[in-house]
Amino acid sequence: MKTHELKLDIKYFDDVKSGKKNFEIRKNDRDFRVGDILELKAYVKGLKAFGKWGEIIDPFNNFRMSHNYMTCAEEDADTIKVKILNVVSADEYNNFQESVNGIPQSIKWANSYQETYIKTINGVLNDYFSTDKLPDGYVILGIEVVE
Repeated sequence: MKTHELKLDIKYFDDVKSGKKNFEIRKNDRDFRVGDILELKAYVKGLKAFGKWGEIIDPFNNFRMSHNYMTCAEEDADTIKVKILNVVSADEYNNFQESVNGIPQSIKWANSYQETYIKTINGVLNDYFSTDKLPDGYVILGIEVVE
């Protein structure tokens, strides 16, 4: 079992933290395995900086102006630890997308709302790759938050 330190776009950070998003799409350049731990650090992609949830206080009247992610040093970034439950390859996912035989066994971790879940995965794929196909060399990791 390995621990992998990775960045996680703040766009998805809260959904992973709450368990609403229980998958990660990653380039498989680390040989991810079931049981590995991902240490995901909040990352503000547009600013190319790490993030920490905080509040902005008006210094003159001690009034909270807003809650938001603020940039910070990597060691101060909000971090979540998740465990890999399974690994789905690009071939397996893309072939499933084209088949009528149902969902591959390794994707059964999703939940009972398979169609909605696949749409969520495809939304992330479209966000990053402008396609609903998982690029070669990438994997979908089924994950759960660990303490």
